[in-house]
Amino acid sequence: MFSCPIRNKILDFVKRLISVERTNATSGPTASSSSSSGPKPPTNFGRGRISLQSSTTGTTSLVTGTSGLGSGGSNGPAAAPSGPVPPGSRIASLKNPVGWVCCAPCIWLRSSSAVHKMAITAATLLVTSLLVASPILFLISAAPSQLPRDCFGADEDDCHPTPAPPPVCADPICRAAAISISSRMNWDVEPCREFKNYSCSTMESSLRAVKSAQELADAQMQQLLSLNTTSGIFRKLGRLYGSCLRQELNDTSIRRRLDQLGGYLHIGSVGPQSISPLVAKIQAIGPLPLIGIYYDLSYGRKPQTLLIIDGPNTPPNILENPVRWNGPRAPPYDVEEVPDLLDELINTFLPLGLSSDQRQSERNLIFSFIRELNQIRRNYVQKDFTSSYVLNNVTALSNAHPFLIWTELVPGNWTGPIVIRSPEYLRQLRKLLLQYQNRVIHNALLMLFALNTLPPGRPSPLVCTRATNWALPEVTSALFVAQYSEEVIRHAIQRTEEMFENMKQHLKRAPSLRGAALVRLSQLKVQAKVWPTLFNRTEIASVLDELEISSDNWFENVLKIYEINNNRTKAVNFTVDSSQMAYAYPQISKVFYDTLSHSIVVPLSVILVPYFNPVLPPYLHYASLGTTLAKEILRSITKAFETKIMQCVPGAVSVFSNTSRMELLIHSGGLQIAYHTLLSLSGPIKGMNRLLGLSLTPPQIFFLISAQQLCAESDYIGIDVNSSDFDEILAWLISQGGSASDVFQCHSTTKLSYQKNCDIW
Repeated sequence: MFSCPIRNKILDFVKRLISVERTNATSGPTASSSSSSGPKPPTNFGRGRISLQSSTTGTTSLVTGTSGLGSGGSNGPAAAPSGPVPPGSRIASLKNPVGWVCCAPCIWLRSSSAVHKMAITAATLLVTSLLVASPILFLISAAPSQLPRDCFGADEDDCHPTPAPPPVCADPICRAAAISISSRMNWDVEPCREFKNYSCSTMESSLRAVKSAQELADAQMQQLLSLNTTSGIFRKLGRLYGSCLRQELNDTSIRRRLDQLGGYLHIGSVGPQSISPLVAKIQAIGPLPLIGIYYDLSYGRKPQTLLIIDGPNTPPNILENPVRWNGPRAPPYDVEEVPDLLDELINTFLPLGLSSDQRQSERNLIFSFIRELNQIRRNYVQKDFTSSYVLNNVTALSNAHPFLIWTELVPGNWTGPIVIRSPEYLRQLRKLLLQYQNRVIHNALLMLFALNTLPPGRPSPLVCTRATNWALPEVTSALFVAQYSEEVIRHAIQRTEEMFENMKQHLKRAPSLRGAALVRLSQLKVQAKVWPTLFNRTEIASVLDELEISSDNWFENVLKIYEINNNRTKAVNFTVDSSQMAYAYPQISKVFYDTLSHSIVVPLSVILVPYFNPVLPPYLHYASLGTTLAKEILRSITKAFETKIMQCVPGAVSVFSNTSRMELLIHSGGLQIAYHTLLSLSGPIKGMNRLLGLSLTPPQIFFLISAQQLCAESDYIGIDVNSSDFDEILAWLISQGGSASDVFQCHSTTKLSYQKNCDIW
């Protein structure tokens, strides 16, 4: 580029040139007329021309052509002026001749017509080429580019395209869900090889981690019992909760009740000829430890009242009403092998005069009987009516099972049919009673009576929350429901019903589902509504008004509650209509299939969990509630799973009972149904927002939530989630429950790439 002085001179020259041209345009005609009569000026001084002349000072003068030059107007070279150039003269002086030389190309480019033509032609060609090339450029930019590929080996077959990230859910609830999920993850572990450690790295208590549904419900109930029962209609419920916290095993009221039932029978004493009188005495004052007798309805358009003989009515979560259709139903339950308080209770029960060997012998006998009894309950008490049969009267019952005096147990005014729900349990019970002396059975039954009345563990806020739920389930249910508005409950129920229908419609298209299973699926219903009485404060208050609750004696309080329940049974109207529905206790977070109503019963606490929030993406809904519903759908429509148990379920679960193996198989099928229903609605990625802060795809989060839910539920009920068996079980469930190995892009040799051989629907 030019130096700064030269550039300034060029600009000055251009300005003067423009001024000169304007002046010529104004004075040109006059000058021409005045010189027409005189001699013709030199050719290089014509109008609009520029001439360079050398002066005596060695500078170059710029002279424009005019009508007269000097005073003589001769044709020769003009003489130098005799005086200084006046202001406004058309003659300019340039101190540096290089300036004009630098500007010459600019003048030529400006005045050349050829250059103008070339510029116009080039611009035309440029515009034309852009018009032609723009559609091609658009098509190239819009064409999908090849996705990056993640490879797990040298073989090209082990490469998988890396999908583009889906849209993000930036709602605060989504951010909270992402924090909850990541709080239990270990990002340093490879999911394909250690999925349990990747998804459930720590089960320590964390305020950020979402707990299981039952743990959340228990925490809510504990807070409600502590803060919302000091006054109002629920004040007696708070008093009952307080009596649990003060209960002692060596209370004199417990020993007095046991003595009324016959007390401890010493070693060497002659036991009773029959245990039926003791069973009848226990039935009159508290829960039966060996059998259960209750009333229920038959299934059909015209239900009939039935008297049902079953296993003991002592589930750990609900003290059930003998008339089952008069309120919510308790879900199926698992029986502990040995109750927690048994050892401590035996120590207070046995007399002080026994030697240490005698005490140990008596303890072992009682422990052995109770352990075997509970094992029979776990294996042979049915959760449905598939093995049941009907007897016409008490005489037929006595002939079929003569080890008890049934006339002392069955109500004398009953003349209807008697249903034996678990016949194999009664046969195994008879064998067990024949193996032990009646003295040992007597002492063991006294321990079971006390255990069924006392809290399930040493008094604590959590233990007493569960115990209060068990003793007065209808009242605690009303307290639990009262914290939600009817609009929130109605909306949650509606979304649950929609999810259930989506899974039903998806299953109906399955080619393997046909015949009777398809008919049962078409007739299956979901029941998530809340028992209407729970909203009736007057009804709940009337129940509490009948009770006299002591603030420091839980044991006697429970016996009073049991007596009132029995009195209600005597006054109940057994006339029923066809509009009966199966309701769930809202605070017992267990979805179950009710055989008599052929419906899946859903408690309120399950559908109000954080992961079922309507703002969250659908894969969180189906990973939590969807899997639970699908398990019960599968349980209700078919029973042909026995042949697959040994073929599919890994050997690590051989330490579990057959019931647990069946549960694992059904859990696998539930995952399959929930996952494929989700994909049928929105595709694997399309339409599903990912969670902000989690670099995971929606299908990956689906399997991650499923694993974390199972870990949380198992840990809360006491299963060792840190064992190697649990690791293998979880990896097997996730691999069978959909396409987890593809979703996490696992190599075929990794642990998550189990061979899928348990497609059961």
